[in-house]
Amino acid sequence: MSPRPLSPLRSAAAWAVMTTGALGALLAACEVYADPVTAPFTPFGVPDGGLTTTRTPPVACSYEPKENGPCTQRNAVCEYGASPDTRCNTIFVCAHDSLYGSYWTEQTAPSCAAQCPEAAEIVDGAPCEVGDAGAGPEAELHCTTAVATCVCTTGRDGERAHPRQWVCTVPAGGCPTNRPMLGQPCSGARSCDYGACTSKRGMRMICEDDVWQTEIAKCE
Repeated sequence: MSPRPLSPLRSAAAWAVMTTGALGALLAACEVYADPVTAPFTPFGVPDGGLTTTRTPPVACSYEPKENGPCTQRNAVCEYGASPDTRCNTIFVCAHDSLYGSYWTEQTAPSCAAQCPEAAEIVDGAPCEVGDAGAGPEAELHCTTAVATCVCTTGRDGERAHPRQWVCTVPAGGCPTNRPMLGQPCSGARSCDYGACTSKRGMRMICEDDVWQTEIAKCE
């Protein structure tokens, strides 16, 4: 005997059950994840018309962000590491996308193969070598001594070029010897120079709104 056909109402109900079950199985099998395209790294301290840096938003970095995690202040920067050279530290930037909204993206990972020599070997004005920190006049080695930030450099730019040598900058009174990390909490109004006008990636930092930020430095 042939099976009895379902009524139109029961057929519709059966179709809904099958469709819902298939969709649920598909979602269970596949984890939906959208990964925004990581923005290219824009290094800090690139000379432009005499300005070595631009101000970063005063956002305190109370915790290390996660890649693609949500953020609220566009262009906020959080830096983690111990080097005076931003290229040797991990930097997160709050990027914005019209589809995904604002999210943290890691702009650079620690990639410093060169090691700083012993502090006694770093003498302001003495010839120096960058080791495996790179090649050509753009290569620099940034080191911190007990009293200064010293850079093995050929100068800030082509107009101020000089033979490769150590150039040391002693921070002003009240300033940390080690360059503060971007987004690190601070207190008191301070402006601190770490080779902003004497090297290609030197920075001037300002403690404002209880956060260390880059300060615009006009170089003569």
